[in-house]
Amino acid sequence: MWIYRRLAKISWKDKKTNQEVCEHLGKRRELVNTIKTRKIKYFGHIKRYASFLEDVFEGKIEGSIPRGRQRRRWIDDITEWTGKDIHQCTVEAQDRAKWKPVSSQPLEQGRHRE
Repeated sequence: MWIYRRLAKISWKDKKTNQEVCEHLGKRRELVNTIKTRKIKYFGHIKRYASFLEDVFEGKIEGSIPRGRQRRRWIDDITEWTGKDIHQCTVEAQDRAKWKPVSSQPLEQGRHRE
């Protein structure tokens, strides 16, 4: 964000939020969407090539279950961002042509795929 402030000549002392700076320059914050896209693409990569990572991914590693609240899993993120259940995601990830449109545009928070 500091580079955007330098480009627009907006000082930190001006009390402008990062969102206001982005709106001023007509830019969107894309880091979260980039992370989502890469994570979904990596899921497809893992599902196409069966390996030790797939076992880790699906939680098939033996061991004791820790106490406390259940941790958020990778698969929870994938199902939330694609708007599909894990079985649909796995089937589509096997075919790169079907998975590419899904992975290129993750869902915004609270939106659902038609």
